[in-house]
Amino acid sequence: MTILPGLTSTKKDRMSAFIDELRRSAIRSIALFPTCLSAIERKAIYAELESIEGLRIPHIHLRADCALSEVEYLIDRFGAEVFNIHPRASTHPFGVIPAALAKRFFVENVDIPVEEADIDGSAGPALGGLCPDFSHIENARLLGRDQYVQKTESLLARYSVGCCHLSAIRVGDPNVWSGEWDHHDFKSLSDLDYLTNYRAFMSPRWGSLELENPLSEQLEAVAYLTGLFAPTPYSRVSTVESR
Repeated sequence: MTILPGLTSTKKDRMSAFIDELRRSAIRSIALFPTCLSAIERKAIYAELESIEGLRIPHIHLRADCALSEVEYLIDRFGAEVFNIHPRASTHPFGVIPAALAKRFFVENVDIPVEEADIDGSAGPALGGLCPDFSHIENARLLGRDQYVQKTESLLARYSVGCCHLSAIRVGDPNVWSGEWDHHDFKSLSDLDYLTNYRAFMSPRWGSLELENPLSEQLEAVAYLTGLFAPTPYSRVSTVESR
């Protein structure tokens, strides 16, 4: 799995600094989360990103109001490969999904879990599969929402995972949107340790940091997670008896 630093829009005032840092760096692949931006704001951000030569954005979290023309632009201009959307029963469901691109769309578990009908084709074209947000699953587990966890992990065992969100968990430190433990920034790299419990459910292709931390800190997280996810070396135990 390739771990991508992410440009998020939850705190819009941090976006320009991220882009400036990105422009000065050698990094040329990121994930994009324009989920808090209006169409006009997104157009302005795209223009800034276009100024970074060679930039690719393989994974993009689409807003509910993204038109087909915008999706096609993201594919043509930034090489977008996969898109994630929210479930149909969520607060911000995506609109009509074009059949020709349906296999590029993956559904994210949010405050509600994904339903099978969101992806299996019974309510529209069959989609590519799931985009698990592991912080939401872990938060539900910590707070005893067993049905959410069981339903999500059951779907993860049966459907493809095309991309995933890698965010932070800070137990006892309430987030600003629900007062719970899932966060879009880390204070310590150990806030990401819980992700090792979900390695079996991760995308073989794209793992995207949905974080508000500066790019430099996100690159530390990429290195940290790469180490955490590395296979454990086989430890050979000597059977020679001491004499």
